Amino acid sequence: MSLYNFIVGIGVASIVICLVYIGRKLQILDDLKATSEKIKNNLKVVCDHLTGTDGTAFESGKLQTYSPISLTDLGKKYLKDIGFIEVFNQNCDDFYGYIESEKSTSDYDIENAAIRSVSVLFDKEYFQPVKEYLYNHPKEDKSELLKVAGIYVRDRYQDKHKPSFKGLGQGTE
Repeated sequence: MSLYNFIVGIGVASIVICLVYIGRKLQILDDLKATSEKIKNNLKVVCDHLTGTDGTAFESGKLQTYSPISLTDLGKKYLKDIGFIEVFNQNCDDFYGYIESEKSTSDYDIENAAIRSVSVLFDKEYFQPVKEYLYNHPKEDKSELLKVAGIYVRDRYQDKHKPSFKGLGQGTE
């Protein structure tokens, strides 16, 4: 084996090892970015809870307490009037994606993930009409919207992903 072949062999092997090492570092950076995004979203949910805007308010006129909680006709009208149903219909993949990212294993988990999805996505630009409605109707409460809209999202998610799920008040609009 000549000296030239030896140097080329070591050089190529070194380049391959360096590229694998750099690739691993880039993968770690991608994983950190995804993890930090989840942490940011979860931190927002915690902050909303601590400030009382997490959707824990319960408006009995818009929701029924039967198992599972379901929307009343007043709740459906409220979501339509406030503009949420249109926002949801145009961006349902974002809501479904958030629920799926939570890897929910039960109907209860799906419900909570659906409520959190509304809270997390509330800062998106497409929520502007809903925010304007809330601004122009100061008696309407964001925390109430989060809970009512979350139940709506849960129902749509269940309709699409679990066709056998037929809870009280479930169905398509």
